[in-house]
Amino acid sequence: MTLLIMHTPLLTVAGLRVSYNTREGDVPAVVDVSLSLQQGECVGLVGESGCGKTTVALAIMRYLGANGRIVGGRMRFKGRDLLQLSPKMLRQIRGAEIAMVYQEPTTALNPSLTIGTQLREVLCYHRGVKKGGQKGSGPA
Repeated sequence: MTLLIMHTPLLTVAGLRVSYNTREGDVPAVVDVSLSLQQGECVGLVGESGCGKTTVALAIMRYLGANGRIVGGRMRFKGRDLLQLSPKMLRQIRGAEIAMVYQEPTTALNPSLTIGTQLREVLCYHRGVKKGGQKGSGPA
């Protein structure tokens, strides 16, 4: 007999719908996107320019901006409802537990620094890890 152990997904998005408010009214940007991500798994969002890939990521991070809003669906990260988290709770998990690397050259990784240096900066800031890997009181 084989025992299959199911783990709770790290991230679940179900029926996500996002609209942007414009002068002409609400414009649907994302309609009915669902995905599930397990710990250690990678998911790629693929599609033509303007199809909503970045909007999906921004919605998950709750970074849509003033004219964007989630109009439907559910999102859970580590069992927590992302749509119910307070701004303070969102600040605590962003960068420390969940993050995105932007595709735009001006907001992505800095080409003058190594990737390792940039990733260490996140750990220093959010976890208090010093440059030598020791736990400390803040950024090194």
